[in-house]
Amino acid sequence: MLKYRVRPAELNDLALCLEIDASFVTTYVWQLQESFDEPEEADEQLQPHQRILGKPGLITPPSFRMELSPSRLPRPLAVSAPMNDQQLLAEWKKTDYLLVAEATANPDPSAALPDEAEAGENLPLLASNPDLLPDILGYVGLAVDGARHIAWVNSMAVQLDYRRRGVGTQLLSEARAWADRYRLRSLMVEVQTKNYPAIAFLQKNGFFFCGYNNAFYPTREIALFFARRLEKFS
Repeated sequence: MLKYRVRPAELNDLALCLEIDASFVTTYVWQLQESFDEPEEADEQLQPHQRILGKPGLITPPSFRMELSPSRLPRPLAVSAPMNDQQLLAEWKKTDYLLVAEATANPDPSAALPDEAEAGENLPLLASNPDLLPDILGYVGLAVDGARHIAWVNSMAVQLDYRRRGVGTQLLSEARAWADRYRLRSLMVEVQTKNYPAIAFLQKNGFFFCGYNNAFYPTREIALFFARRLEKFS
């Protein structure tokens, strides 16, 4: 059984966080389709006084449509971590709260996966081996936008061998509790369209799609935005 605790990060934890492999494999990507309907011709049936005043005809504004849907890939795609070490360190400098999941017993990646409810619990410490060096299994960082009363999840990762075992869910739960204490309205996350595992994880944890930006990344990849309203102040 995987035993761990979630706690605020310390300075010495950063090196261990950088060692976490945030890469992933996906069999789906999200495809975005956009379309514009051009406005109709201006209605030239103007009254004489309107022509004198130079008023334009009645113009129907253009309409915009977008469709976002998952598309299955012909083969699994291995994707590297969204940020390198330098970028992560730069993000952590802007982070207001960084949480880590610390293993409290020798984690066995080959052990049978527990039920999600059991895995998400904040399990007690195991003190049978005082010489055990704790491992950092994952982290989540929050940056507060005070003007809008929201918190951005600007970094999050769980070690490859310990995903789907409740660690990420527990990190998000503690992040929400912290945001609640500071009376923030919602949590926001930005994610790449090809990060289908992260999108599925966010949706499973109550986040909803709330927008996109096709000029967000220098690679011109589309950024998707997901949010979760906080119950107390939404």
